Amino acid sequence: MKLRERMQGKFSKFLGFKSIYILLFIVLTYLLVIIFVVVPTQGGTTFSSELIPTNGTAYEEILPLQEFLGKQGRSVIIATVMLSHVLFANLHLGGSWVASATESLYIKTKKERYNRLAKSITLFNVMLFSAGATFAIAGVLAFVSLYPTFASNLFHIYWWPLLAEAIAFALEILFLYTYWFTWGKIKNGWHQFLGYSYAVAVFIQTLLINMVASGMLTPGAEAITWGSAGALTMPFSEFMSWWFNATTWRLQFHRIFAAISYTGFLVAMLAMFHFQDRKEESARKYWDWVGSYGVSWGLVGLIMQPIFGLIYMLAIFDAEENAFLMIMHGPRAWEMLLMVTLLSTLFLVLILYFINRRERILSQHENQFLSKLFKGFLVVAAICAVILVQPAWFGANSIDDPGAIENPLGIMDLKYPALLILVLIGMALLMLDWIMLSDMKESEWGELSVTSRVCLTITGLLGMFIVVVMGFVRESARSPWVIYNIIPIPESMTHPTPVSLGRIMGVWLIITLIILAIFWFTSKVTAHHPEKAETI
Repeated sequence: MKLRERMQGKFSKFLGFKSIYILLFIVLTYLLVIIFVVVPTQGGTTFSSELIPTNGTAYEEILPLQEFLGKQGRSVIIATVMLSHVLFANLHLGGSWVASATESLYIKTKKERYNRLAKSITLFNVMLFSAGATFAIAGVLAFVSLYPTFASNLFHIYWWPLLAEAIAFALEILFLYTYWFTWGKIKNGWHQFLGYSYAVAVFIQTLLINMVASGMLTPGAEAITWGSAGALTMPFSEFMSWWFNATTWRLQFHRIFAAISYTGFLVAMLAMFHFQDRKEESARKYWDWVGSYGVSWGLVGLIMQPIFGLIYMLAIFDAEENAFLMIMHGPRAWEMLLMVTLLSTLFLVLILYFINRRERILSQHENQFLSKLFKGFLVVAAICAVILVQPAWFGANSIDDPGAIENPLGIMDLKYPALLILVLIGMALLMLDWIMLSDMKESEWGELSVTSRVCLTITGLLGMFIVVVMGFVRESARSPWVIYNIIPIPESMTHPTPVSLGRIMGVWLIITLIILAIFWFTSKVTAHHPEKAETI
């Protein structure tokens, strides 16, 4: 009995301040293993242009600018601009729904904190709207100037969706700014109409863009046959096969839940920055609550994101099997390994946050079952994480290579159940969080431990990294093609793709730090604090 109590005491100490740093050390060590062991032994340093012959002489083009930018300069520019744009675009895609739903909770509960947070999120989107639009336009100009042949074909195929996207963009501006400037000045019903109309406009705009993004990986035809004059340059049925290709809707719903998750964890991270920045008791109580509220939204998206991710990957497998094999069983498999490492770490950090955030409640005698349940979640999630991050093979470019050494712990038959278990743990955390949030008294807010604050900060950083890595995985799956199996990367042998490991990680790190700084400084201006003396 004493031995059991002693072991429980040691485990409880481990779950305290040092636990998050031990976890980070393990994750960083494993990332080094991926970079220096997994990538080279799986052929991850071999460019796709060296592995796949394109034979696309009809689409070759020679630009003096390519020589000026260097072998991979063009790809680095596209990666920098578009991945930066994705961080802003997902903010609107997820933030529009979070802000509108938060205002709905205010109307229902009459609690001012919901109204305050909804206003903060909306103003945050208003202030950063132009930044996202700037990166979007920069991306279009980059494609036109760096890939002119591809851009010409793209505009012929997607002219009408892009025109509709521009209209949706204008409606998005109309609804967002009207939603903000009419706050508290019109009836709640009409104001909610504006908020949800803004969310729907962003949803439609994203769908129209995803027609292009999905069509580049899983095109709706085996060749481009446009050539007719007039409003439709090819038969309407062919247009529909391009626009609503095999993965359009899968990508759309995967992105929206990823955006909601990203937005929720970003709100939680910024709340911790405000918690540290503000010393007033009312402010610390409020930002503590905002952190927990953001985690709830993050979990909503995180639960659905892997499910729709699997559905999306299966659609890629059905439409373009070779692209699927490249990112799952070929030289780009390390990218998916990195994705599940980030995802698994996020689940573990969330469980540590809940254990430390609810420490006072869980330590009470009547809550011993909940305490054991959370600790059980941590152990099970850690086992699932170990299974998920296992490489499937070593020693060859592909798992199907005769020289490949298979890892018995890395088979997909183990990884699917592990991912499902993490999703179920996420659902349990979300349910328990809402129950415990509703029972918490006002006096219990504002007493966050350092471990809890660090955990929430890490969730925001992981949310940002998952978004940028996710975008790169999709893009590298179709290398060395711009449109898979149709339009190759021009001069792909002299300008190889995808972007090399060192360069892309440099891009990820730079844009994440820069945009994180933008988010924080913008949040300092847009945040509505609970002090009555302050006005925005």
